[in-house]
Amino acid sequence: MPIADINGQRINYEVVGSGTPVILITGFGGDITFWNNLVPLLSSNYRLIMIDNRGAGRTEYNGRFTTDDMTDDVVSLMDHLSVYKAHVVGWSMGGCMAQELSLAHPQRVISLTLISAYMRRPARSSHMMNTMIRAVREGADIDVLSMALQGMCLPESAFQRREEKGTVRGKRPFTSTIDGIEDQMRSVDAYDSRKRISAIAVPTLCIHGLSDIMVPPEIGDEITSLIRGCKPYRIPGAGHVIDPASYHKRMVEHFKENE
Repeated sequence: MPIADINGQRINYEVVGSGTPVILITGFGGDITFWNNLVPLLSSNYRLIMIDNRGAGRTEYNGRFTTDDMTDDVVSLMDHLSVYKAHVVGWSMGGCMAQELSLAHPQRVISLTLISAYMRRPARSSHMMNTMIRAVREGADIDVLSMALQGMCLPESAFQRREEKGTVRGKRPFTSTIDGIEDQMRSVDAYDSRKRISAIAVPTLCIHGLSDIMVPPEIGDEITSLIRGCKPYRIPGAGHVIDPASYHKRMVEHFKENE
């Protein structure tokens, strides 16, 4: 995967497919591989640009950072790739970055898609994640944090299937170090767009799972109510991590409606 030296960081990214550019921004602890199931569904018609945020994957970063810093990385990567305008898709923490990009650079956003997004992280989720980070700092294996995060991100049905198959542990959802995870969590805890989100003026689609306990669906409903013209898409039985097969067709419709 290529590396872009931008903003004093070494940003790992990947570009797949051809066509209208689509920026895919993953969330807390996630790397480029988060989008593995979506890429085959879009790459024949779109140029997909994915990034390892600071604190995740193979990106090398220096010191603490904010959501604004990570957003600037995305914009700088667009410049690096000579992409002026793109559809912007953000999942969870990536939705915060997608909001900021749409607020600061609306002329560069064809459309905005927010998946499992929030304006301010839920207090319970922050409590759980910060507690598990502390546990790792005090000697617990990082897989303990991984398992707890899966418990918050996946629906009951996913764990039922694991029990039936005898694979309770499942796949580790991130490859970050504890330093990277803690630095990302610090940026998540500091983020709050509640007083600014209504200024988003780009065409927006808000996707949310109705069984999301990490970011409850009513938060998605609030986002939909605050962004003028925002279109909701709710998925029964889906948790915080949503199977792209359940939403990609609606997302492509959103792209086409605004191209």
